[in-house]
Amino acid sequence: MKLKETDYKLLSYLYHSYNEPLSKIAKATKLSRDQVEYRLNKYLKEGLIRKFFPVFDYGKLGYSVFVILLLEFEIPKMAEDFSKNLSKSKNCMTYGKVYGKYDLWLECIFKNEKELNEFIFKLFENENNFIINYVLIKPQFAELYPLKFFNYSYKEDYLPFSEQKKARLDKTDLKILKILSENARTKLIEIADKTGISAELALYRIKRLKKEKIILGNRIQFDMSLLGYFFVNVLINFRNFSEKNKEEIKLFAKNSKNINSLIFNLQKPNCIISFLYKNVKEVKESIEKIRNLFKDDSIEIDVLLTGEDEEKIRSLPLLE
Repeated sequence: MKLKETDYKLLSYLYHSYNEPLSKIAKATKLSRDQVEYRLNKYLKEGLIRKFFPVFDYGKLGYSVFVILLLEFEIPKMAEDFSKNLSKSKNCMTYGKVYGKYDLWLECIFKNEKELNEFIFKLFENENNFIINYVLIKPQFAELYPLKFFNYSYKEDYLPFSEQKKARLDKTDLKILKILSENARTKLIEIADKTGISAELALYRIKRLKKEKIILGNRIQFDMSLLGYFFVNVLINFRNFSEKNKEEIKLFAKNSKNINSLIFNLQKPNCIISFLYKNVKEVKESIEKIRNLFKDDSIEIDVLLTGEDEEKIRSLPLLE
């Protein structure tokens, strides 16, 4: 897909501000309203933009446990059959293929440790799964970064899993959250119609959900292949994971234009970095930089390619 400088400028703004009125987006990007509307519809029609979705504070929704699961199946087809049922799971937010040692990558939320343990138990209870290996990652620290190749300096400083108490939400609030999770650019009048309230009241409630930081921010799921990029997850394990190591990785992540997210984990692997690359050469260069950065440390590095085309995002599975 051929994109001009104007497209990149608009996409970089939309990435964090897509739910603003077209007139405001046009003013910020120095385009006409018609140009913004035309290009937005074009991105959607051609599949460049796959989904608009909000970032929620799941802790305030009563889900305080977040985990990443890497699953390895005895036979690859078993992974395909298993993934078909994930769209019905109340716990699975994101899932997709990975290529390397493991077959599937899952991001899940749970109310508590008991619910997590029950989920893990059921994975092995099903005799058709034949999961021969798995890794459970429980992030202790996470940072999300803007798409830096857009040359957009937006800084994100929110974490989607707080330890705050569950917020008080009524049925109308939950309906609004569900609608936004399916399409965060749903028009206000449509939200009002689906919830049975006025547009003014719908706007007030959305503003309150943002003010109370239940809705933290915005995201767009792009077809990264149309932008010329692919995802790589680098799993790093330090024999001694010190505070010095952590600070060096944070600095490395903030200064790298390729890094999309950073996670620290208490168990092996204790660091997971999500990269966006254009070619294999860039992957090799980043791995080499990491090795040079920690040349005096004992580390293990695994590289997993992500099947972005098969990735499914369900930002609020608990309400589906």
